[in-house]
Order: sequence, then C-alpha cells, then structure tokens
Amino acid sequence: MTHPVIAFEELRCQAMNTSDIELFKKLFDPAMTYRHGSGVIDHVDSYIEKMVTNQVKYFNVSFSQMTVITPAEGNDTFAVIMGIMDAEVLRPTGPEKFKSHFQTTWHRVGNDWKLLAVHGSTIQ
Repeated sequence: MTHPVIAFEELRCQAMNTSDIELFKKLFDPAMTYRHGSGVIDHVDSYIEKMVTNQVKYFNVSFSQMTVITPAEGNDTFAVIMGIMDAEVLRPTGPEKFKSHFQTTWHRVGNDWKLLAVHGSTIQ
C-alpha cells in the first residue's frame, strides 16, 4: 500500500518541473525550511523568490527509491520521506546536473499534507 503523502511528494516534483509557484505555496507549511545539498538554507519566501526571479529553475526532476517513515505507534500526522532526486538546474552561472539524497518531513493538515522541511545531500 502506498502512503497518501507520496501523492504530495509527487506534486512537489511536478511543481519543480513546471515552476508552479502557486502549487509550491499550497504544499509549503509557513514554517518550511529547505537545506539544499550545497548547505544553503531557504525558507518559504527566499525559496519562492529564487524561483520567481529565475535564480533557480529546475528541469527533468525525478524522485526515486522513496521510502515513507511514520511513527511506529500509528500516529499518522507526520511522515518522513527519504529518496533520490535527479535534476537539472539552471542557475545564473549556467546549467548543472546533479543527483542527491533527500529527506522531506511532512505533516497532515486535514486531508492534505504540508511540507515542513527538506534536507538534501549531494551523492558523491
């Protein structure tokens, strides 16, 4: 059985591929923190600003090997997803391809899930 949070992670991938700012805003918790594989930390406003101003533009993003981790006692209000991200990124300095490990933390709000944290780690 696939955990319902996977659908929201797939929406995040879609938003990255299409630069869909409105979808990002719907997925992000206002407290969201994004630690990139480079070590740079963004919050909702700084991450969206980079997308709007084309400081970062994603292409060909795909997530694989996703594993969902939830509390053992059956508390289904938080979920952690671990996986691999392949992507191309266009930055002001030029295009870049990369592969990284990612870990996302989601929390359930009604029937939706909100992204609370992302931690990326470059694969050497």
